[in-house]
Amino acid sequence: MMGEFYICFLNMTLLLHLSHCQEHQGAIEVHHISAGQGHFFQLKCSDDDDTEDRTTVTWSRGGNQTLNMTSGVEVRGEVLWFLPTDTSHNGHYTCESKYPTGLWEMKFVLSVDPGPCPVPAENRAVSQGMSEVVFCRQQDVLGLDPTAHIRWFKDCSPVDKHGETIIEEDCPKRLRLVNATESHAGVYTCLVEFSLQGRNYTATHSTQLKVNKEKVLLNPQITYPRKETVTVETGSRVELVCSAFLGVGEGTESESSMFWTVDGIHTDHIEQLNVTKTTILHRSSGVYGRSTLSIYEVRPEFLNVTISCIARNALGRDIGFLWLQPANHSGFYTCLCLCLAFSMVVLGVAMCCLFKVDLVLAYRRLCPLVSKKRAPDGKLYDAYVSYVHGDGLSRAEMFALQVLPEVLERRYGYTLFVSGRDELPGEAIHDVTSETMRRSRRLIIILSAQSASPLHPKMDPEDQLPLHQSPQDRPCYDQQIGLYDALIQNGLRVVLVEIDGKVDYTSLPKSLHYIRRKQGALRWRRPSSGKSSSTASPNGHFWKCLRYHMPFKPKGALKPQPTPGINCSIELY
Repeated sequence: MMGEFYICFLNMTLLLHLSHCQEHQGAIEVHHISAGQGHFFQLKCSDDDDTEDRTTVTWSRGGNQTLNMTSGVEVRGEVLWFLPTDTSHNGHYTCESKYPTGLWEMKFVLSVDPGPCPVPAENRAVSQGMSEVVFCRQQDVLGLDPTAHIRWFKDCSPVDKHGETIIEEDCPKRLRLVNATESHAGVYTCLVEFSLQGRNYTATHSTQLKVNKEKVLLNPQITYPRKETVTVETGSRVELVCSAFLGVGEGTESESSMFWTVDGIHTDHIEQLNVTKTTILHRSSGVYGRSTLSIYEVRPEFLNVTISCIARNALGRDIGFLWLQPANHSGFYTCLCLCLAFSMVVLGVAMCCLFKVDLVLAYRRLCPLVSKKRAPDGKLYDAYVSYVHGDGLSRAEMFALQVLPEVLERRYGYTLFVSGRDELPGEAIHDVTSETMRRSRRLIIILSAQSASPLHPKMDPEDQLPLHQSPQDRPCYDQQIGLYDALIQNGLRVVLVEIDGKVDYTSLPKSLHYIRRKQGALRWRRPSSGKSSSTASPNGHFWKCLRYHMPFKPKGALKPQPTPGINCSIELY
Protein backbone atom coordinates (compact mmCIF):
# COMPACT_ATOMS: atom_id res chain seq x y z
CA MET A 1 0.00 0.00 0.00
CA MET A 2 2.79 2.37 0.93
CA GLY A 3 4.71 1.43 -2.26
CA GLU A 4 1.79 2.24 -4.52
CA PHE A 5 1.36 5.59 -2.81
CA TYR A 6 5.10 6.43 -3.34
CA ILE A 7 4.97 5.51 -7.02
CA CYS A 8 1.90 7.69 -7.45
CA PHE A 9 3.67 10.57 -5.72
CA LEU A 10 6.69 10.27 -8.06
CA ASN A 11 4.47 10.25 -11.11
CA MET A 12 2.63 13.37 -9.99
CA THR A 13 5.93 15.14 -9.24
CA LEU A 14 7.28 14.22 -12.69
CA LEU A 15 4.12 15.47 -14.39
CA LEU A 16 4.27 18.75 -12.49
CA HIS A 17 7.94 19.10 -13.39
CA LEU A 18 7.30 18.40 -17.05
CA SER A 19 4.39 20.81 -17.04
CA HIS A 20 6.56 23.45 -15.39
CA CYS A 21 9.32 22.97 -17.97
CA GLN A 22 6.96 23.29 -20.90
CA GLU A 23 5.65 26.57 -19.55
CA HIS A 24 9.14 28.10 -19.47
CA GLN A 25 10.77 26.59 -22.54
CA GLY A 26 11.22 28.65 -25.71
CA ALA A 27 11.22 27.48 -29.31
CA ILE A 28 14.30 25.88 -30.82
CA GLU A 29 16.13 28.21 -33.20
CA VAL A 30 18.22 26.86 -36.06
CA HIS A 31 21.02 29.00 -37.55
CA HIS A 32 22.98 28.24 -40.69
CA ILE A 33 26.25 30.11 -40.98
CA SER A 34 29.45 29.81 -42.97
CA ALA A 35 32.91 29.16 -41.61
CA GLY A 36 34.62 31.75 -43.74
CA GLN A 37 37.78 33.43 -42.58
CA GLY A 38 37.01 35.87 -39.78
CA HIS A 39 33.29 35.20 -39.80
CA PHE A 40 31.46 36.68 -36.81
CA PHE A 41 28.26 35.36 -35.24
CA GLN A 42 26.32 35.77 -31.99
CA LEU A 43 23.40 34.07 -30.21
CA LYS A 44 21.02 36.02 -28.02
CA CYS A 45 19.46 34.28 -25.05
CA SER A 46 16.16 36.16 -25.27
CA ASP A 47 14.50 38.93 -27.11
CA ASP A 48 12.24 39.76 -24.18
CA ASP A 49 12.27 43.21 -22.60
CA ASP A 50 12.23 41.92 -18.99
CA THR A 51 16.03 41.67 -18.64
CA GLU A 52 15.93 43.76 -15.47
CA ASP A 53 14.05 40.95 -13.66
CA ARG A 54 16.54 38.32 -14.82
CA THR A 55 18.97 37.21 -12.12
CA THR A 56 21.44 34.93 -13.95
CA VAL A 57 22.04 33.62 -17.50
CA THR A 58 23.82 30.30 -18.05
CA TRP A 59 25.01 28.93 -21.39
CA SER A 60 25.77 25.29 -22.05
CA ARG A 61 26.57 23.14 -25.05
CA GLY A 62 25.18 19.70 -25.71
CA GLY A 63 23.19 19.58 -22.50
CA ASN A 64 25.78 19.73 -19.66
CA GLN A 65 29.00 20.75 -21.39
CA THR A 66 30.23 24.18 -20.31
CA LEU A 67 31.68 26.67 -22.78
CA ASN A 68 34.83 27.56 -20.85
CA MET A 69 36.98 25.24 -22.92
CA THR A 70 35.43 26.03 -26.33
CA SER A 71 37.87 27.98 -28.51
CA GLY A 72 36.59 31.16 -30.16
CA VAL A 73 33.41 31.35 -28.01
CA GLU A 74 32.84 34.05 -25.42
CA VAL A 75 29.88 34.75 -23.13
CA ARG A 76 29.17 38.45 -22.85
CA GLY A 77 26.15 38.99 -20.65
CA GLU A 78 23.27 37.15 -22.21
CA VAL A 79 24.89 36.99 -25.66
CA LEU A 80 27.13 34.20 -26.94
CA TRP A 81 29.86 35.53 -29.25
CA PHE A 82 31.72 33.46 -31.87
CA LEU A 83 35.02 35.20 -32.67
CA PRO A 84 35.25 33.82 -35.32
CA THR A 85 33.10 30.80 -36.26
CA ASP A 86 34.59 27.41 -37.01
CA THR A 87 33.25 24.04 -38.10
CA SER A 88 33.98 22.81 -34.58
CA HIS A 89 31.19 25.07 -33.35
CA ASN A 90 28.52 22.80 -34.86
CA GLY A 91 26.08 21.58 -32.26
CA HIS A 92 23.32 22.38 -29.76
CA TYR A 93 23.47 25.31 -27.38
CA THR A 94 21.21 25.98 -24.41
CA CYS A 95 20.56 29.21 -22.57
CA GLU A 96 18.93 29.25 -19.13
CA SER A 97 17.63 32.46 -17.62
CA LYS A 98 16.63 32.54 -13.97
CA TYR A 99 13.76 34.77 -12.89
CA PRO A 100 12.17 35.19 -9.47
CA THR A 101 9.20 33.20 -10.84
CA GLY A 102 11.23 30.36 -12.34
CA LEU A 103 13.49 29.37 -15.26
CA TRP A 104 13.45 30.28 -18.95
CA GLU A 105 15.23 27.96 -21.32
CA MET A 106 16.08 28.45 -25.01
CA LYS A 107 17.71 25.92 -27.33
CA PHE A 108 19.75 26.72 -30.44
CA VAL A 109 21.04 24.54 -33.26
CA LEU A 110 24.11 25.96 -34.98
CA SER A 111 25.04 24.55 -38.37
CA VAL A 112 28.42 25.77 -39.65
CA ASP A 113 28.86 25.27 -43.39
CA PRO A 114 32.48 25.16 -44.61
CA GLY A 115 31.43 26.59 -48.00
CA PRO A 116 31.77 30.30 -48.90
CA CYS A 117 27.99 30.92 -48.92
CA PRO A 118 25.82 29.89 -45.99
CA VAL A 119 22.55 27.99 -46.22
CA PRO A 120 19.67 30.48 -46.58
CA ALA A 121 18.20 31.46 -43.24
CA GLU A 122 15.10 33.01 -44.83
CA ASN A 123 12.79 32.11 -47.70
CA ARG A 124 10.81 34.69 -49.67
CA ALA A 125 8.56 34.42 -52.72
CA VAL A 126 7.48 37.01 -55.26
CA SER A 127 5.09 36.84 -58.17
CA GLN A 128 6.47 37.47 -61.63
CA GLY A 129 6.21 41.14 -62.61
CA MET A 130 5.93 42.35 -59.01
CA SER A 131 8.54 44.09 -56.83
CA GLU A 132 10.18 42.57 -53.75
CA VAL A 133 12.69 43.60 -51.06
CA VAL A 134 15.54 41.45 -49.66
CA PHE A 135 16.79 42.63 -46.23
CA CYS A 136 20.33 42.28 -44.87
CA ARG A 137 19.18 41.63 -41.25
CA GLN A 138 22.52 42.43 -39.59
CA GLN A 139 21.38 45.37 -37.46
CA ASP A 140 23.36 44.20 -34.43
CA VAL A 141 26.59 44.03 -36.42
CA LEU A 142 25.97 47.43 -38.02
CA GLY A 143 25.48 48.81 -34.54
CA LEU A 144 28.95 47.60 -33.52
CA ASP A 145 30.61 49.44 -36.43
CA PRO A 146 28.63 52.19 -38.17
CA THR A 147 31.32 52.38 -40.88
CA ALA A 148 30.80 48.78 -41.93
CA HIS A 149 30.89 48.03 -45.67
CA ILE A 150 28.21 45.86 -47.29
CA ARG A 151 28.48 43.77 -50.44
CA TRP A 152 25.66 41.79 -52.06
CA PHE A 153 25.98 38.39 -53.72
CA LYS A 154 23.57 36.27 -55.74
CA ASP A 155 24.38 32.57 -55.82
CA CYS A 156 27.88 33.42 -54.45
CA SER A 157 28.53 35.93 -57.30
CA PRO A 158 28.51 39.71 -56.95
CA VAL A 159 25.12 41.23 -57.76
CA ASP A 160 24.99 43.34 -60.93
CA LYS A 161 23.28 46.54 -59.81
CA HIS A 162 23.85 48.51 -62.99
CA GLY A 163 20.38 47.78 -64.36
CA GLU A 164 17.07 49.24 -63.28
CA THR A 165 15.67 45.97 -61.92
CA ILE A 166 17.97 45.62 -58.87
CA ILE A 167 18.43 48.70 -56.68
CA GLU A 168 20.49 48.89 -53.49
CA GLU A 169 19.00 51.01 -50.70
CA ASP A 170 20.71 52.20 -47.52
CA CYS A 171 17.93 52.84 -45.02
CA PRO A 172 17.50 50.10 -44.12
CA LYS A 173 20.17 48.00 -45.83
CA ARG A 174 18.30 46.06 -48.51
CA LEU A 175 17.97 45.16 -52.19
CA ARG A 176 14.87 46.14 -54.14
CA LEU A 177 13.92 43.89 -57.05
CA VAL A 178 11.69 45.69 -59.57
CA ASN A 179 9.41 43.83 -61.99
CA ALA A 180 10.69 40.43 -60.91
CA THR A 181 11.41 37.79 -63.55
CA GLU A 182 12.67 34.23 -63.42
CA SER A 183 16.24 35.48 -63.66
CA HIS A 184 15.85 37.13 -60.25
CA ALA A 185 15.34 33.79 -58.48
CA GLY A 186 18.25 32.55 -56.35
CA VAL A 187 20.09 32.93 -53.04
CA TYR A 188 20.90 36.54 -52.07
CA THR A 189 23.64 37.07 -49.47
CA CYS A 190 24.69 40.32 -47.84
CA LEU A 191 28.31 40.32 -46.66
CA VAL A 192 29.13 42.85 -43.92
CA GLU A 193 32.79 43.75 -43.42
CA PHE A 194 33.50 45.54 -40.12
CA SER A 195 36.11 46.06 -37.37
CA LEU A 196 35.79 45.08 -33.72
CA GLN A 197 38.44 45.67 -31.07
CA GLY A 198 41.11 46.16 -33.70
CA ARG A 199 40.33 42.99 -35.67
CA ASN A 200 38.49 42.61 -38.96
CA TYR A 201 35.44 40.34 -39.17
CA THR A 202 32.69 39.45 -41.60
CA ALA A 203 29.01 38.64 -41.10
CA THR A 204 26.50 37.25 -43.58
CA HIS A 205 22.77 36.76 -44.04
CA SER A 206 21.30 34.74 -46.92
CA THR A 207 17.77 34.76 -48.32
CA GLN A 208 16.29 32.29 -50.79
CA LEU A 209 14.09 34.12 -53.31
CA LYS A 210 11.56 32.24 -55.42
CA VAL A 211 9.77 33.82 -58.38
CA ASN A 212 6.30 32.44 -59.05
CA LYS A 213 5.21 32.24 -62.68
CA GLU A 214 1.50 32.78 -62.16
CA LYS A 215 0.01 35.88 -63.76
CA VAL A 216 -0.55 38.93 -61.55
CA LEU A 217 -3.68 40.89 -62.21
CA LEU A 218 -3.77 44.58 -61.28
CA ASN A 219 -6.44 47.15 -61.98
CA PRO A 220 -5.56 49.65 -64.72
CA GLN A 221 -5.07 53.26 -63.68
CA ILE A 222 -5.27 56.42 -65.75
CA THR A 223 -2.23 58.58 -64.94
CA TYR A 224 -3.26 61.50 -67.19
CA PRO A 225 -5.75 63.04 -67.44
CA ARG A 226 -7.53 62.59 -64.15
CA LYS A 227 -9.75 65.68 -64.23
CA GLU A 228 -8.20 68.23 -66.56
CA THR A 229 -9.38 71.34 -68.40
CA VAL A 230 -7.72 72.34 -71.69
CA THR A 231 -8.04 75.79 -73.24
CA VAL A 232 -8.47 75.69 -77.04
CA GLU A 233 -9.26 77.99 -79.96
CA THR A 234 -12.50 77.32 -81.80
CA GLY A 235 -11.76 75.98 -85.27
CA SER A 236 -8.21 74.90 -84.45
CA ARG A 237 -6.70 71.41 -84.43
CA VAL A 238 -6.08 69.78 -81.04
CA GLU A 239 -4.42 66.54 -79.94
CA LEU A 240 -5.32 65.08 -76.55
CA VAL A 241 -2.99 62.53 -74.95
CA CYS A 242 -4.02 59.87 -72.42
CA SER A 243 -1.53 57.77 -70.40
CA ALA A 244 -2.45 54.76 -68.28
CA PHE A 245 -0.93 51.93 -66.26
CA LEU A 246 -2.25 48.66 -67.73
CA GLY A 247 -0.72 45.96 -65.47
CA VAL A 248 2.36 43.77 -65.08
CA GLY A 249 3.64 40.53 -66.53
CA GLU A 250 3.31 38.81 -69.86
CA GLY A 251 -0.03 38.91 -71.62
CA THR A 252 -0.95 42.34 -70.25
CA GLU A 253 -0.71 43.96 -73.67
CA SER A 254 -3.07 41.50 -75.33
CA GLU A 255 -5.65 41.74 -72.56
CA SER A 256 -5.68 45.57 -72.26
CA SER A 257 -7.23 48.30 -74.37
CA MET A 258 -7.75 52.08 -74.35
CA PHE A 259 -10.48 54.13 -76.06
CA TRP A 260 -12.19 57.56 -75.94
CA THR A 261 -15.73 58.86 -75.62
CA VAL A 262 -17.11 62.38 -76.14
CA ASP A 263 -20.19 63.17 -74.08
CA GLY A 264 -20.75 59.42 -73.69
CA ILE A 265 -20.46 58.67 -77.43
CA HIS A 266 -17.64 56.47 -78.75
CA THR A 267 -15.26 58.40 -80.97
CA ASP A 268 -15.73 55.88 -83.80
CA HIS A 269 -19.19 57.38 -84.36
CA ILE A 270 -18.06 61.04 -84.45
CA GLU A 271 -16.59 62.75 -87.49
CA GLN A 272 -13.58 65.05 -87.25
CA LEU A 273 -12.13 62.72 -84.60
CA ASN A 274 -9.33 60.20 -84.93
CA VAL A 275 -7.79 57.94 -82.29
CA THR A 276 -4.28 56.63 -82.88
CA LYS A 277 -3.36 53.08 -82.05
CA THR A 278 -2.44 52.62 -78.39
CA THR A 279 1.31 52.73 -77.86
CA ILE A 280 2.56 50.16 -75.33
CA LEU A 281 5.52 51.09 -73.12
CA HIS A 282 7.30 48.41 -71.08
CA ARG A 283 8.92 49.83 -67.99
CA SER A 284 10.45 48.37 -64.86
CA SER A 285 7.30 49.05 -62.84
CA GLY A 286 4.88 47.52 -65.35
CA VAL A 287 3.18 47.99 -68.71
CA TYR A 288 1.90 51.43 -69.68
CA GLY A 289 -0.26 52.56 -72.57
CA ARG A 290 -0.56 55.84 -74.43
CA SER A 291 -3.44 56.89 -76.68
CA THR A 292 -3.89 60.14 -78.67
CA LEU A 293 -7.24 61.67 -79.67
CA SER A 294 -6.92 64.05 -82.64
CA ILE A 295 -9.64 66.66 -83.20
CA TYR A 296 -9.20 68.05 -86.69
CA GLU A 297 -11.46 71.05 -86.01
CA VAL A 298 -12.72 72.16 -82.62
CA ARG A 299 -16.44 72.73 -83.02
CA PRO A 300 -18.77 74.36 -80.49
CA GLU A 301 -20.33 70.96 -79.69
CA PHE A 302 -16.94 69.76 -78.41
CA LEU A 303 -16.67 72.58 -75.87
CA ASN A 304 -17.59 72.14 -72.20
CA VAL A 305 -18.61 68.49 -72.63
CA THR A 306 -17.04 65.50 -70.89
CA ILE A 307 -14.32 63.78 -72.91
CA SER A 308 -13.38 60.46 -71.30
CA CYS A 309 -10.31 58.27 -71.72
CA ILE A 310 -10.99 54.67 -70.67
CA ALA A 311 -8.36 52.00 -69.95
CA ARG A 312 -9.39 48.44 -69.18
CA ASN A 313 -7.96 44.96 -68.75
CA ALA A 314 -9.26 41.56 -67.61
CA LEU A 315 -9.63 42.78 -64.02
CA GLY A 316 -11.37 46.14 -64.41
CA ARG A 317 -11.16 49.60 -65.90
CA ASP A 318 -10.37 53.22 -65.02
CA ILE A 319 -11.60 56.51 -66.52
CA GLY A 320 -9.89 59.90 -66.90
CA PHE A 321 -11.93 63.03 -67.61
CA LEU A 322 -11.10 66.06 -69.72
CA TRP A 323 -12.98 69.21 -70.75
CA LEU A 324 -12.32 71.71 -73.55
CA GLN A 325 -13.06 75.37 -72.89
CA PRO A 326 -12.72 78.30 -75.31
CA ALA A 327 -9.74 80.58 -74.87
CA ASN A 328 -10.41 83.84 -73.06
CA HIS A 329 -8.48 86.66 -74.72
CA SER A 330 -9.66 89.43 -72.42
CA GLY A 331 -6.39 89.31 -70.54
CA PHE A 332 -4.43 89.51 -73.79
CA TYR A 333 -6.44 92.45 -75.06
CA THR A 334 -6.18 94.20 -71.71
CA CYS A 335 -2.43 93.74 -71.74
CA LEU A 336 -2.28 94.92 -75.34
CA CYS A 337 -4.29 98.04 -74.51
CA LEU A 338 -2.09 98.79 -71.54
CA CYS A 339 1.02 98.36 -73.66
CA LEU A 340 -0.39 100.62 -76.36
CA ALA A 341 -1.40 103.20 -73.77
CA PHE A 342 2.02 103.07 -72.18
CA SER A 343 3.65 103.41 -75.60
CA MET A 344 1.44 106.39 -76.41
CA VAL A 345 2.34 108.01 -73.09
CA VAL A 346 6.05 107.44 -73.70
CA LEU A 347 5.70 108.71 -77.27
CA GLY A 348 3.73 111.72 -76.04
CA VAL A 349 6.35 112.55 -73.44
CA ALA A 350 9.10 112.17 -76.03
CA MET A 351 7.22 114.39 -78.48
CA CYS A 352 6.61 116.97 -75.78
CA CYS A 353 10.30 116.99 -74.90
CA LEU A 354 11.32 117.14 -78.56
CA PHE A 355 8.83 119.80 -79.65
CA LYS A 356 8.40 121.59 -76.34
CA VAL A 357 9.29 124.98 -77.79
CA ASP A 358 6.88 124.69 -80.73
CA LEU A 359 4.08 123.48 -78.44
CA VAL A 360 4.56 126.35 -76.01
CA LEU A 361 4.64 128.93 -78.81
CA ALA A 362 1.54 127.39 -80.42
CA TYR A 363 -0.24 127.47 -77.07
CA ARG A 364 0.63 131.14 -76.67
CA ARG A 365 -0.87 131.89 -80.10
CA LEU A 366 -4.09 130.03 -79.25
CA CYS A 367 -4.38 131.13 -75.65
CA PRO A 368 -5.75 134.65 -76.39
CA LEU A 369 -8.58 133.10 -78.40
CA VAL A 370 -9.91 130.88 -75.59
CA SER A 371 -8.75 132.50 -72.32
CA LYS A 372 -9.89 135.54 -70.48
CA LYS A 373 -7.84 138.68 -70.16
CA ARG A 374 -5.12 138.36 -67.57
CA ALA A 375 -4.80 140.70 -64.62
CA PRO A 376 -1.86 143.15 -64.85
CA ASP A 377 1.29 142.11 -63.01
CA GLY A 378 2.67 145.62 -62.53
CA LYS A 379 5.52 145.11 -64.97
CA LEU A 380 6.34 147.72 -67.61
CA TYR A 381 8.94 145.92 -69.70
CA ASP A 382 9.08 142.38 -71.06
CA ALA A 383 12.86 142.27 -70.81
CA TYR A 384 15.78 144.36 -69.65
CA VAL A 385 18.65 144.01 -72.12
CA SER A 386 22.18 144.30 -70.73
CA TYR A 387 25.49 143.98 -72.53
CA VAL A 388 29.14 144.95 -72.11
CA HIS A 389 29.82 148.49 -73.25
CA GLY A 390 33.00 149.45 -75.06
CA ASP A 391 34.64 152.33 -76.94
CA GLY A 392 33.15 151.61 -80.30
CA LEU A 393 30.21 149.64 -81.63
CA SER A 394 31.03 146.11 -80.44
CA ARG A 395 29.26 143.02 -81.68
CA ALA A 396 27.35 142.69 -78.42
CA GLU A 397 26.27 146.34 -78.59
CA MET A 398 25.31 146.05 -82.23
CA PHE A 399 23.19 142.96 -81.45
CA ALA A 400 21.53 144.67 -78.45
CA LEU A 401 20.79 147.97 -80.22
CA GLN A 402 19.92 146.74 -83.72
CA VAL A 403 19.25 143.02 -84.15
CA LEU A 404 17.34 142.28 -80.96
CA PRO A 405 14.86 145.23 -81.11
CA GLU A 406 14.22 144.59 -84.80
CA VAL A 407 12.94 141.06 -84.12
CA LEU A 408 11.46 141.15 -80.61
CA GLU A 409 9.96 144.66 -80.71
CA ARG A 410 8.98 145.23 -84.32
CA ARG A 411 8.10 141.67 -85.32
CA TYR A 412 6.75 140.12 -82.12
CA GLY A 413 5.64 143.19 -80.21
CA TYR A 414 7.74 142.80 -77.05
CA THR A 415 8.65 145.85 -74.95
CA LEU A 416 12.37 146.06 -74.25
CA PHE A 417 14.47 148.36 -72.11
CA VAL A 418 17.90 148.35 -73.74
CA SER A 419 20.75 149.58 -71.58
CA GLY A 420 22.52 152.46 -73.32
CA ARG A 421 19.51 153.24 -75.48
CA ASP A 422 16.55 153.99 -73.22
CA GLU A 423 18.16 155.96 -70.33
CA LEU A 424 17.41 159.69 -70.18
CA PRO A 425 20.30 162.12 -69.84
CA GLY A 426 20.92 163.31 -66.32
CA GLU A 427 19.13 160.43 -64.59
CA ALA A 428 20.71 158.74 -61.58
CA ILE A 429 21.96 155.56 -63.16
CA HIS A 430 21.77 153.49 -59.98
CA ASP A 431 18.19 154.43 -59.11
CA VAL A 432 16.92 154.12 -62.68
CA THR A 433 18.56 150.71 -63.18
CA SER A 434 17.22 149.28 -59.96
CA GLU A 435 13.70 150.55 -60.60
CA THR A 436 13.71 149.38 -64.21
CA MET A 437 14.87 145.91 -63.17
CA ARG A 438 11.98 145.57 -60.75
CA ARG A 439 9.54 146.51 -63.51
CA SER A 440 10.96 143.99 -66.04
CA ARG A 441 9.94 140.36 -66.49
CA ARG A 442 13.23 139.06 -67.91
CA LEU A 443 16.92 140.01 -67.87
CA ILE A 444 18.72 139.34 -71.20
CA ILE A 445 22.49 139.42 -70.80
CA ILE A 446 24.40 139.50 -74.10
CA LEU A 447 27.92 138.11 -73.99
CA SER A 448 30.61 137.80 -76.62
CA ALA A 449 34.21 136.74 -76.73
CA GLN A 450 35.15 140.36 -76.05
CA SER A 451 33.16 140.27 -72.81
CA ALA A 452 35.55 137.76 -71.31
CA SER A 453 38.71 139.86 -71.98
CA PRO A 454 39.89 140.93 -68.54
CA LEU A 455 40.60 144.66 -68.25
CA HIS A 456 42.50 144.17 -65.03
CA PRO A 457 44.34 140.82 -65.09
CA LYS A 458 45.45 141.01 -61.49
CA MET A 459 41.94 141.57 -60.09
CA ASP A 460 39.45 138.91 -59.07
CA PRO A 461 37.12 137.95 -61.92
CA GLU A 462 34.15 139.21 -59.86
CA ASP A 463 35.69 142.70 -60.00
CA GLN A 464 36.75 142.53 -63.67
CA LEU A 465 33.26 142.82 -65.13
CA PRO A 466 33.35 146.02 -67.27
CA LEU A 467 31.11 148.64 -65.76
CA HIS A 468 29.51 151.90 -66.90
CA GLN A 469 31.72 154.58 -65.41
CA SER A 470 33.85 155.35 -68.46
CA PRO A 471 33.50 154.50 -72.08
CA GLN A 472 35.87 151.60 -71.54
CA ASP A 473 35.45 150.36 -67.97
CA ARG A 474 32.39 152.01 -66.44
CA PRO A 475 30.57 149.67 -64.02
CA CYS A 476 27.90 147.41 -65.45
CA TYR A 477 25.68 148.08 -62.51
CA ASP A 478 22.58 146.73 -64.26
CA GLN A 479 24.06 143.24 -64.52
CA GLN A 480 25.02 143.25 -60.88
CA ILE A 481 21.53 144.30 -59.80
CA GLY A 482 19.90 141.79 -62.15
CA LEU A 483 22.03 138.88 -61.04
CA TYR A 484 21.44 139.73 -57.41
CA ASP A 485 17.69 139.85 -58.02
CA ALA A 486 17.77 136.53 -59.94
CA LEU A 487 19.98 134.56 -57.58
CA ILE A 488 19.05 136.00 -54.18
CA GLN A 489 15.45 137.15 -54.49
CA ASN A 490 14.34 134.73 -57.26
CA GLY A 491 12.32 137.53 -58.81
CA LEU A 492 13.87 137.82 -62.26
CA ARG A 493 14.62 135.15 -64.84
CA VAL A 494 17.95 135.51 -66.65
CA VAL A 495 18.48 134.63 -70.31
CA LEU A 496 22.09 134.37 -71.44
CA VAL A 497 22.82 135.05 -75.12
CA GLU A 498 26.22 134.21 -76.57
CA ILE A 499 27.11 135.78 -79.93
CA ASP A 500 29.84 134.99 -82.42
CA GLY A 501 31.60 132.06 -80.84
CA LYS A 502 32.36 130.49 -77.52
CA VAL A 503 32.57 132.66 -74.41
CA ASP A 504 35.22 132.02 -71.76
CA TYR A 505 33.42 132.25 -68.41
CA THR A 506 36.53 131.85 -66.29
CA SER A 507 37.17 135.62 -66.51
CA LEU A 508 33.53 136.53 -65.84
CA PRO A 509 31.71 136.70 -62.50
CA LYS A 510 31.01 133.37 -60.85
CA SER A 511 27.31 134.19 -60.80
CA LEU A 512 27.25 134.19 -64.63
CA HIS A 513 29.21 130.95 -64.65
CA TYR A 514 26.66 129.42 -62.25
CA ILE A 515 23.68 130.50 -64.40
CA ARG A 516 25.40 129.16 -67.54
CA ARG A 517 26.03 125.81 -65.89
CA LYS A 518 22.50 125.59 -64.44
CA GLN A 519 20.29 126.58 -67.39
CA GLY A 520 22.59 126.94 -70.39
CA ALA A 521 22.74 129.77 -72.90
CA LEU A 522 21.40 130.68 -76.35
CA ARG A 523 23.97 131.13 -79.11
CA TRP A 524 23.51 133.53 -82.02
CA ARG A 525 25.71 133.49 -85.08
CA ARG A 526 26.01 136.18 -87.68
CA PRO A 527 24.22 135.24 -90.92
CA SER A 528 26.46 134.16 -93.76
CA SER A 529 27.29 136.61 -96.55
CA GLY A 530 24.52 137.11 -99.04
CA LYS A 531 21.71 136.82 -96.48
CA SER A 532 20.46 140.19 -95.40
CA SER A 533 17.97 139.12 -92.78
CA SER A 534 19.33 138.78 -89.27
CA THR A 535 16.84 135.99 -88.68
CA ALA A 536 17.90 133.91 -91.66
CA SER A 537 19.09 130.33 -91.23
CA PRO A 538 20.88 129.08 -89.20
CA ASN A 539 19.44 131.51 -86.67
CA GLY A 540 15.75 130.71 -87.17
CA HIS A 541 15.75 128.30 -84.24
CA PHE A 542 17.50 130.90 -82.08
CA TRP A 543 14.51 133.23 -82.19
CA LYS A 544 12.13 130.41 -81.38
CA CYS A 545 14.14 129.55 -78.30
CA LEU A 546 14.43 133.18 -77.28
CA ARG A 547 10.66 133.69 -77.61
CA TYR A 548 10.18 130.48 -75.57
CA HIS A 549 12.14 132.05 -72.70
CA MET A 550 10.36 135.40 -73.07
CA PRO A 551 7.11 136.03 -71.16
CA PHE A 552 3.69 135.45 -72.69
CA LYS A 553 2.57 138.27 -75.02
CA PRO A 554 -1.23 138.12 -75.27
CA LYS A 555 -2.08 140.55 -78.05
CA GLY A 556 -0.64 143.24 -80.22
CA ALA A 557 2.22 141.28 -81.69
CA LEU A 558 2.59 140.68 -85.36
CA LYS A 559 2.34 137.16 -86.64
CA PRO A 560 5.79 135.58 -86.71
CA GLN A 561 7.24 134.18 -89.87
CA PRO A 562 7.44 130.35 -89.92
CA THR A 563 10.79 129.03 -88.76
CA PRO A 564 12.07 125.43 -88.57
CA GLY A 565 11.37 123.58 -85.29
CA ILE A 566 14.08 122.87 -82.80
CA ASN A 567 14.20 121.34 -79.30
CA CYS A 568 15.37 123.99 -76.83
CA SER A 569 14.74 122.15 -73.59
CA ILE A 570 18.53 122.32 -73.02
CA GLU A 571 20.14 125.36 -74.62
CA LEU A 572 23.73 124.14 -74.61
CA TYR A 573 25.39 124.55 -77.99
